[in-house]
Amino acid sequence: MAKVTIKHDNGTTTTYEIAQEINLYQFLAGLNLIDAPCGGAGGCGKCKVKIMQPRTAWQEEETAVFTGQELAAGWRLACQHSVSEDITVVLPTEEVVSEIISQGYLRDFAPKPYFAKRLAQNGDTMVMAGQEIIGIEKGDTRDRLYGLAVDIGTTTVVAGLIDLSSGQELASVSCLNGQKTFGQDVITRINYAMTNTNGTLIQQKTILQDLRKLIKGIFAQCGRDYAITFKDIYEITVGGNNTMIHLLAGIDPSSMGMSPYLPAFKGALVAKGASDWQLPVSDLCRVYCLPAVSAFVGGDISAGILACGIHQDARNILFIDIGTNGEMVLSGNGRLTACSCAAGPALEGMNISCGVRAARGAIEDVRLIGSGADMLVEVAVIGEVRPTGLCGSGLLAAVAELVRTGILHKSGRLLEHPLVEKVAGKKRFIIDRENEIYLTQQDIRQVQLAKGAILSGIQTMLQAAGVDFAEIDRVLVAGQFGAHLKAASLTGAGLIPRELENVITYVGNTSKSGAYLCLLSTEERESVEQLTSQINYIELSHLAGFDAVFVKAIEF
Repeated sequence: MAKVTIKHDNGTTTTYEIAQEINLYQFLAGLNLIDAPCGGAGGCGKCKVKIMQPRTAWQEEETAVFTGQELAAGWRLACQHSVSEDITVVLPTEEVVSEIISQGYLRDFAPKPYFAKRLAQNGDTMVMAGQEIIGIEKGDTRDRLYGLAVDIGTTTVVAGLIDLSSGQELASVSCLNGQKTFGQDVITRINYAMTNTNGTLIQQKTILQDLRKLIKGIFAQCGRDYAITFKDIYEITVGGNNTMIHLLAGIDPSSMGMSPYLPAFKGALVAKGASDWQLPVSDLCRVYCLPAVSAFVGGDISAGILACGIHQDARNILFIDIGTNGEMVLSGNGRLTACSCAAGPALEGMNISCGVRAARGAIEDVRLIGSGADMLVEVAVIGEVRPTGLCGSGLLAAVAELVRTGILHKSGRLLEHPLVEKVAGKKRFIIDRENEIYLTQQDIRQVQLAKGAILSGIQTMLQAAGVDFAEIDRVLVAGQFGAHLKAASLTGAGLIPRELENVITYVGNTSKSGAYLCLLSTEERESVEQLTSQINYIELSHLAGFDAVFVKAIEF
């Protein structure tokens, strides 16, 4: 029996006992105290902890992450060490996302909720699902009819409490997706499900814990003001990518991790919230998960199409959700074409040497002023505090500025410059020397891979639809990533062609907006099921010649 003592950044200390040897990352991740883009596989260098005692020898892999002074002070990568004896660990300050986007664009629509209540002749209340009576409640309970519109993203989870009678949103709460401990992107989570005993069910348990926490948070926020109880929640609608929906339902996502990359089921998913997933809701509550287009164009994108109404617009509209998985849809005259690409976690500040989430202290914008030895690096920091690292928007802004000033070659190679230095034979651009924030050549390669994936996806999709860049009327950028992002950074870094810069609009969390539509309108629910079955999906990995398009798209 060994004891693990954890010192938290708020000054508190917690001690746990373990019965057998365990990897330190897996132990801390199991307590939801740490996470890493690679899920603890040793590939990202993000699971940093300080081992106070016993003195622990460092591994060769850790010398590329820590300075000699940091190693001497006890800083280590949790994934590289096991716990077999008493150990004391200090955790770094937890990143708290500064602004989880909970609202998104929403077009006009005609409410016609699936759930309703009618008064019976004896004064009791009939609960209706469509035209079916699914329950009888004592007395007149018609004024207690609520639902939840939920967005389950790879990184964040958002839930809004909706009055089904008026359509008013009464509260909105959010949190980081607890599954982040198993990896930052859908591929690592699929791999976790494939390679770990009960990996799917473990991740299901995690997301259900998140949902329970959010539901309780909603009632802590407004339950007393509106006299609402858990039993007044009759329906939940969910927008989310296909991996998240599989894991929410406890369905093995392994088939999406291997060719031909097919989901385990098609169409919308309907479950009973109280009995199937033990959520604190009415026993009559049903959960409706919006249908996906393919394995990697999920219900969150279906929700975005629905919320923005691009399927009803005659113009050529490009809808993009840029995250760890880049998903995009082209719409024109009612014809919809879609594809997806693996952008990776770099654009969310992960897999980057000085990368952090978009939290307080993160650099969200970078400008290079002047030239040569007189060049100044001007940064904008979330919260206007001492910078701690680069989030995704700051990363793209920095790369765009390096391209603009000619410090970055079109091949992605850092050129000679007073702010470019070599450390251990590797180049890096200094952003903030005092706070040791820099952009390495490897970081730029990570951006190149994401840029190449997204741009080549856009080019291939437009070519398949017979549309030129000049014919695009609007570009809608959805999701969390756009919160701190300039259009000039998207085009300057080359993710989107420069000629589209003036038609870019940010539409926010359209996954939740689409879930809201389906919560309040059976017609919108029918519409999303119909349109997803008609979308022309392009599997990029199966296209002849796509590799050449991708390689060309990598160039800045």
